Amino acid sequence: MNWITRFTCCTALAGVAWSQVSNPAFEVATIKRSDSNADVGQMIRDPRLVALGHVSLQNLLAQAYRIKNFQISGPSWLDSERFDIVATLPDGATQDQLPAMLQTLLRERFKLAFHLEKKTLGAYVLLARRGATKLTATDGEIRDVRTSVGTARRRLSGKVSMPYFAGLLSNMLDRPVLDMTELRGVYDVDLEWSSDEAIGANFDGPPSLFKVLEENLGLRLDSRKTPVDLYVIDHVERIPTEN
Repeated sequence: MNWITRFTCCTALAGVAWSQVSNPAFEVATIKRSDSNADVGQMIRDPRLVALGHVSLQNLLAQAYRIKNFQISGPSWLDSERFDIVATLPDGATQDQLPAMLQTLLRERFKLAFHLEKKTLGAYVLLARRGATKLTATDGEIRDVRTSVGTARRRLSGKVSMPYFAGLLSNMLDRPVLDMTELRGVYDVDLEWSSDEAIGANFDGPPSLFKVLEENLGLRLDSRKTPVDLYVIDHVERIPTEN
């Protein structure tokens, strides 16, 4: 993704202390429409840079509020209009503060306004296998997170906490994922799996997510009913304010 490289090389990082920012926001954020031929969304993060490629507003809302796409009720174009977003974090900011910064970007650049409604829906709970898991603990904070969602294959990698991991899975599955592992700390994960629709009689790709979680991490997903907040969009701009 050359546009990421160019932006990284030319962006000057201003020295604004995070403690001075009352409303969590990116230091710099560039938004432009995606190439119409792109068909795979990508997310790249490091301690100071966030790059979202071919992302819809629906996906952006899901990442910002840690919800599933089907929890969002709004205009149909939320999932058809695609954008490339590259943003830098202020000095002292952490990856845990990223959702709040995405929320600010949605409010300021897309003029987002919504209200909540409650509904009982199916969900997954993320559980740890009895006994030792296969997770590899790592020092430091959440970082180096990458996700890729294709028609048949999906991938998630990086250093993540379990609540954060569940949030990422929520954005890649057909229902919300709630963390009930009771595991603390940050772990190194690298998973590739096939969507349920891609797995058939002559299938030769990676296993399903359920199998990959069990075999690689010692985790499992259980299906349950749970009250879910629906985010009903009252207003959102189709074209963001200028960079």
